[in-house]
Amino acid sequence: MDFTECLQPELVDMILSYFTDKELCTFSECCVQWREISNKDHLWLHHCMAKGWLRYGLDGDILTENHLNISMTNVAGNSPVFKLFVSEGSRLSPLCKWKNIYIRVHHLHKNWRKGRYSVSPLLKGHTEKVTAMACNGKFVVSGSEDKTLRLWDISQATCVRKLDGHMDTITKIIWKGNTIITGCEDSSLRVIDSNDFRILFSLQGHSGSVDHMTLVGKVLVTAATDRTIRLWYLPDRKLIHIMRGHEQEVECMCSFGNHVVTGSWDHTLALWDVEHAELVHMYEGHTEVVTCCWYNGERIVSGSADGDLRIWRPSPPKCLHVLQGHEADVYCLAANTSVIASGSSDSTVRVWGFDGKCRYTLNGHLGVVRCLHLCEERLVSGGDQKKVIVWDYKTGEQMNIVHRHPSLLHLMWANETKLITASPERPGTIAVLSYW
Repeated sequence: MDFTECLQPELVDMILSYFTDKELCTFSECCVQWREISNKDHLWLHHCMAKGWLRYGLDGDILTENHLNISMTNVAGNSPVFKLFVSEGSRLSPLCKWKNIYIRVHHLHKNWRKGRYSVSPLLKGHTEKVTAMACNGKFVVSGSEDKTLRLWDISQATCVRKLDGHMDTITKIIWKGNTIITGCEDSSLRVIDSNDFRILFSLQGHSGSVDHMTLVGKVLVTAATDRTIRLWYLPDRKLIHIMRGHEQEVECMCSFGNHVVTGSWDHTLALWDVEHAELVHMYEGHTEVVTCCWYNGERIVSGSADGDLRIWRPSPPKCLHVLQGHEADVYCLAANTSVIASGSSDSTVRVWGFDGKCRYTLNGHLGVVRCLHLCEERLVSGGDQKKVIVWDYKTGEQMNIVHRHPSLLHLMWANETKLITASPERPGTIAVLSYW
C-alpha cells in the first residue's frame, strides 16, 4: 500500500521531513509520483541549512556559474563538469530551487574531496615575476616587477587589459567593487577604475615601498618601509593621518571592523583604531619578526620567525597561549571561528584549537609552506615544488594532492569553485584550476 495515497498531503510532508538527505534521495528514485512529492523546497531547504549551505542559495552563484568554456586539461579523466537538467519532454517537473542547490553543492564538495579539477592554460604576459594578485571570481588582476598591471578574463584565459603607469614593482593590490588600488615600490598608491583600467588618481606621502594595505570603510590604511601607518580618505583623495609606533618595517597587516593589526620586524604587534587614528596597544613576546597575523575582534593570532604562534586578548592586552611545535619559521596562517592553521618552512601545516593545543600536524609538503586558504569545508595549502594539498582540517585527513599544478607558486587565491596561483618565476605566470 502506498502511504502517500492514503494520508493527507500535510502528513506525508511531515513524514518526509524526518528523512535524512540520503533517504529522501532514495525515496525520490522509486517512482515519478514519489519524486514529485519529494521535490519541494521546504524539504531540501532543511537539509541545506543542516549542512551550512544556506549561503549558496542566498547569493545564487552556484546556480548561475558556468563551466569554463576554454580548452582545459582534465586531470586523470575525472571531469569536474556537472550537468543537471530535466528534458522538455519529460514527465518530471523542474527541480525545485533547494534540491537543485543541494545536488550541485554536494557534487562541488565531492570534486574537492576526490581531486576532480581541470587546469586552464597558463595566463602569460608578464615579463617579470608576478608580485601581487587579486580576484573577484571572474577576473584576476595581477601586478609584477615589470611595472605593469594586467586584467585577465578567467573564462577565456586571456589578458583583456594592460596598464602601464607604475614606476616600479607593484607590491600589493586591493580590489573592491569597481575600484582597484595598488601599492608600489615607488612609494605611491594608485586608484584605478576596473571597468576601463584608467588611473583615477594617485596618492603620495610614503617615503618607502608601500607593501601592505587594507580598506576600513572609505579609509585606506597603508604601511610602508618608512615604518609609518597612513590613513587616506578616498572620497577626498587625501591623507588624513600618520600613525607611528613600530621601530622597524611592518611585515604583515590585517583588519576587522574599525581596527587594524600590524606585525613588524621589531618583533611586536600593534592594534590601531582607525576611527580615532590612534595606537591602542602594543603586544610583545615574539623574539623574531612577526610574519603573519589574524584578527576577528575578539582574538589576535600572530605567527613569527621564532617558530611560535601566539593567541592574544586584544584589550586589556594579554598573551593567552603560546603555540609551540613548528621547528622553523611560521610563514603563513589562516583561521576561522573554530581552528587556526599555520604553515612553516619546516614543511608542515599544523591545525590548532583556540585553547592553544595542536590538533593535527599535516605532512606532505617539501620546502616552505607559503600559502593557506581556510573555509568551512576544507583547508588548502600551497608550497614549494609546485605542491598544493587539500585537507579535511576537521579530521586531519589529506583529501588529495594537486598532482598537475603547472608551476611554482608563492601567491594563492581560492573560492568555492576555483584555485588560482601565481608563480615566483620569471617571466611570471598565473595558473587557474577549476573544480566546477
